[in-house]
Amino acid sequence: MSAPADKAAPLPQVAVDVLRRLELALAEQTVANFDNHGSLWGFSTTEETEELIASERALGTEIDEWETVDRDGQPLRVVRLADPTFLDTICVFSSWPQAR
Repeated sequence: MSAPADKAAPLPQVAVDVLRRLELALAEQTVANFDNHGSLWGFSTTEETEELIASERALGTEIDEWETVDRDGQPLRVVRLADPTFLDTICVFSSWPQAR
């Protein structure tokens, strides 16, 4: 006996993974902002964060930047803006375009 017409078969996991990656690629980037103790300060847009990084770079702030992946293999860009008088700002970009 076949399944009722209103019920679709579940997608294979590989299809779910591909759809998730497509969703991330098309989604507006989100930047999570942390301090160097790991406390989440809030979220910013990519544009706001790029402006902050450029401004801090112009002021001579020590900036470290690296790329990694999360536990699901999704790309992460991490930028640390050092602040010797208070707490560092660590910006984590959830995804980014391939042409940067």
